[in-house]
Amino acid sequence: MKKGLLLLIILLVSAGSVTALPSFLGLRGLNRTVDAEPIGAGEFSFGLFSFLGLSNDTRTAFLSGNSVDVTDTEYDGTFYLTSAIGLGEKVELAGRVSYIWNCLKRDDVAGRTDLSGGDCENDDGFSEAHLFMKFSTDPADGLWIGIMPWVGYGIYDGGNSPYVINNNEYDGIWYPGQPMFELRRPMIGVEGVSAGADLLFSKDLNPLRFHLNVGYHYYKQHFEFTDYRYTSSGWTDSTPVDMYVEDPVMHLATGIEFPMDKVTLFTELEWRHFMKRDFEQGDGENFDDCITISPGIRIPTNSGLAFDITGSFTLTDFDTDFTDLGHHLYQNGGNPTNDQRAHYAPFPEGFTPKWGIGLNVMYSSDLRKGPGTAIMAGTVTDAVTGEFLAATVAFPGTAVEPAASDAGTGFYTVDLPEGNVSVAVNAAGYIGTSETVQVAGGQDFSRDYALQPEPGTIAGSVTDIETGLAISATVTVPELPASVRSGRDGLYSIDVPEGDWTVTATADGYLGASASTAVASGEGVTVDFKLQSVSFEPVYFDVNVYNIKSEYTDHLDEIAAEIIANGLVVQICGHADSDYTPEFNKTLSDDRALVIYDYLVDHGVSAGSLSTIGYGEDRPAVPNTSDANKALNRRVEFVVQSVGTN
Repeated sequence: MKKGLLLLIILLVSAGSVTALPSFLGLRGLNRTVDAEPIGAGEFSFGLFSFLGLSNDTRTAFLSGNSVDVTDTEYDGTFYLTSAIGLGEKVELAGRVSYIWNCLKRDDVAGRTDLSGGDCENDDGFSEAHLFMKFSTDPADGLWIGIMPWVGYGIYDGGNSPYVINNNEYDGIWYPGQPMFELRRPMIGVEGVSAGADLLFSKDLNPLRFHLNVGYHYYKQHFEFTDYRYTSSGWTDSTPVDMYVEDPVMHLATGIEFPMDKVTLFTELEWRHFMKRDFEQGDGENFDDCITISPGIRIPTNSGLAFDITGSFTLTDFDTDFTDLGHHLYQNGGNPTNDQRAHYAPFPEGFTPKWGIGLNVMYSSDLRKGPGTAIMAGTVTDAVTGEFLAATVAFPGTAVEPAASDAGTGFYTVDLPEGNVSVAVNAAGYIGTSETVQVAGGQDFSRDYALQPEPGTIAGSVTDIETGLAISATVTVPELPASVRSGRDGLYSIDVPEGDWTVTATADGYLGASASTAVASGEGVTVDFKLQSVSFEPVYFDVNVYNIKSEYTDHLDEIAAEIIANGLVVQICGHADSDYTPEFNKTLSDDRALVIYDYLVDHGVSAGSLSTIGYGEDRPAVPNTSDANKALNRRVEFVVQSVGTN
């Protein structure tokens, strides 16, 4: 818990660069973390990364037949030479060659004999070559998502011998004439292959920039050596070992950048989980994870060069008993199998030193610009079809020449001065757009623009076909969908893209109407609608009953046929006179509406096109002042709520 809290605090208070500089892998990024955004089409970079790690590990030496704990110091030097190129706006290719140097300085303990090798053993050489690809997309403003497949191969054979020979008697690692495996990164060249893929996520948090890499890595190491069993009498037995060790590894790396005036601060966290190395001492300590924190500072220049100064320390423990390829089992009289030895094999690419420092020198063509400028790049597309557009990207109020986007790719790029810059994007036949962007010197960024086609217009009027009076109607273009309401004067206007469209007009109490028309971009067409009204006479009831009189059956049959033919949606409204109590009259009005509902449904009307409501005595057609008036209030009315188009 304490370690997790420490990680969170460090990540929150630190941050890093947003320029297109390479990571340890050669692809754009920080050091251990890859940026999901590519370097850019035609851009290239080079990097020379150096890192010196130091670890003090306590181990057991056998001196004059006795076991003695000694503390040896391991120095790890790592050098990466990288190169990358942008194959497109969203594809990047990088290569890396690794050179390593290891040195073990033995603790000066009485009983250790110094021979010609002295207190230190050294080993160095080119170790591995890697190839990395990155495919990216930017689904949202400031967000990049990518995938990074990679492959690597061991190229170092250890010099004149596959292994470094320890020339000091009782040197505390193994024994004279044997490989030195009990190190964080053994002094041994290992032939092998590696491959993997990471998902990449990067997000601009203004001003912070956040990166997350999550991946699966696979390593296959080859070990060939002779293991010796040693006692105070000397070597008593030996056995040849020739084996391959496979290691699947879960990988997570995250980084936060914070650009400042002249420099950029950053912090990275890297976690490697060795899935087949479930080392457990019984005291809660596991040795199957490697977690590293790496803060740093990045110093870019306008010449294209940049420098990193980094630090590193590991948060996980290392135990030398778990990287000796099973030698301790053999030494104790056992005969370990290859599977047992594989469990104790050195970690692929080594275990991170306890702490270290690094100095990197990088060059990126993307940084070649004048003081206080940044590159703005992106694409211009049709917002409807997604097609690329030939557009003009202008910068009103500045001396910057307008940029033209390519008709085939939609891509544009331009150098902008530091500060707030107005941007106006226009293309023939499209609605222009504009915004103000904040440009930070030396920090490139992207802006994509999707322009809406300039619309055409459908306009006209909606009137009653018999009276010529204006109707407040709903006019829609269902394919878009788009909808407007005509005003009290019956006039409407609706903007639509270029194309062939069907227009419909509907109003309560009227039969709907539709028309087809062709609309050209930037032009208008007129479509007028004359709607036919539709209404039904009420049905009346006797006093205190809700049964349908026989004289209304023909009328209800006509209503049913009209509803079915025109796709009407009708509300059936029941009413009563003022005799009896309001509660009784409300129930009576509900029953009158329901009996009409049942009749219409029985005669083929869809139940879904009907609804009922009872108003009781609350909505009289005339005052309840006489028997004749009351007869007019004992009724069911039909309200046409919507009409299908014809």
